[in-house]
Amino acid sequence: MTDLLPGGVPRLVRLSDYVAHYAKTSPEREAIVFGQTRLDYARFDQLIDRCAAALQAAGVGAGDRVAMLTTPRPEFAIVLMAAQRIGAIWVGLNTRYRLPELRYILGDCRPSLLIAVGQTPEGRRFDEDLSAIASDADATPHIVTLGEPLPGVAVSFEQFLAEAGPGPHPAAASPDDPTVIVYTSGTTGRPKGALLAHRNLIYCYEQVSRSFAGKEHLREGLRVLCNLPPNHIGCISEMLGNALIRGGAIVFAERFDPAEAFDLIARERVTLFGGVPVMLEAMFADKAFAGADLSSVRMIGWGGAPAARDLVQRMMRTGAHLFTNYGLTEGGAVVSATPPDYDLDDLCDTVGRPDDSSDHRIVDDNGDVAGPDQSGEIWLRGPGVFLGYWNNPEATALAMTADGWLKTSDIALARTDGAWVLKGRKADMFKSGGFNVYPREIELALEEHPDVGYAAVIAMPDAQYFEVGAAFVVPKAGCAPEPAAIDAFLRERLANYKIPKTIHVRDGLPMLPIGKVDKQALRDELAGGQTA
Repeated sequence: MTDLLPGGVPRLVRLSDYVAHYAKTSPEREAIVFGQTRLDYARFDQLIDRCAAALQAAGVGAGDRVAMLTTPRPEFAIVLMAAQRIGAIWVGLNTRYRLPELRYILGDCRPSLLIAVGQTPEGRRFDEDLSAIASDADATPHIVTLGEPLPGVAVSFEQFLAEAGPGPHPAAASPDDPTVIVYTSGTTGRPKGALLAHRNLIYCYEQVSRSFAGKEHLREGLRVLCNLPPNHIGCISEMLGNALIRGGAIVFAERFDPAEAFDLIARERVTLFGGVPVMLEAMFADKAFAGADLSSVRMIGWGGAPAARDLVQRMMRTGAHLFTNYGLTEGGAVVSATPPDYDLDDLCDTVGRPDDSSDHRIVDDNGDVAGPDQSGEIWLRGPGVFLGYWNNPEATALAMTADGWLKTSDIALARTDGAWVLKGRKADMFKSGGFNVYPREIELALEEHPDVGYAAVIAMPDAQYFEVGAAFVVPKAGCAPEPAAIDAFLRERLANYKIPKTIHVRDGLPMLPIGKVDKQALRDELAGGQTA
């Protein structure tokens, strides 16, 4: 292992080490932009130390979890880096989660501390949710708000920092130490916490940087627009991590709005922006695009789903270098990436080439390595692979082979030039707007409705979100729930991207001989337009 990462960047252990490095070498370099807030690396580093000392004063130690319910904003980066410095594990919570989802994840990871925004830009307040969490008898964390304190429930972030003692007392770190839990879901319907090590976050930078070999100048003076949810690996690793390792600046935006995004890009001279294709489609279809100043932009990237050819063509007209990638939380965020000189066909049809610094193979149904142009499941082994699922050895064992291969459940074929073409997923999981959606989680929520006997959820194609859910519900005897009422019921329990686009109430569902719902028959019905 060399002492340098691609692009001549020093190899350090933690993302927080890079902040300290640039605080010493380039203290006045801008690191964080958020509205009127501007932090250079020196001030950013100071705030991280202060927060780390406050965490320790609150009793947080190495291995303890620090949960954060937040939008993309400076406190997200400060708390994440502070947790790293003392060896704690940071856990992100999505502000779209409803109370049952929050309770489940908090009960699973059992954090010592919960730091939460008081209100989202869209107007959702968390007073009642935080009060409910504070009243839970089991494993209630200390609560801090990024806003006004809640008497008897939570102190403000300012008060929390004011109670910091001397220090902090940093913990020694190795690349394999755990640092982040990213909650995804599984086919059992309950979220699973993917435990990531420091090396996973550094590995993402290596993968992306190698894809820019020969064009590293595009990443000089990096200024990244960050408007993804902080509990998403794309926000943590691909945006924040890549910018900090490079000594770049993060321009935070608490919400995604096309006109606001274009305004920030122009005003802050953003050099890189991206997201899932549904976000980019909204931007390049918005009327603000016609007058947008994109002269500072060098790179536009996307992941999570394929981008439509028409969208790629519109983005090409900006003159920016375009790139896409394939990755997953458990595999190190970015596994393969296109170089910034791929043509239209390759950008639309492939996800680039995997990096040779880790092991990868495409395996057929017999467990053998697939031949050229044969489809199979992607298996990964190496520094990008996660540590396992938090508190869930059974799920870890299902995902990993005995000799360390991660079975991704993603199906692809390798072209003769080495580029991967994604074909689908082995599991039921589907992507909606770049988010992983797991049918069983939605089915469990549907079956909590007092009038619902059982339910099945499948994916169907969608022009805007790539895929959306379609729910089939069988009522309990004597009940006749309306789809609108079921929709309202779900919206109190699930994030909005998990809500099925259509809900079909049926007397019964097609069944397989083994007693399971025949989901292929339901897919065939949707494909044939038979959904009555």
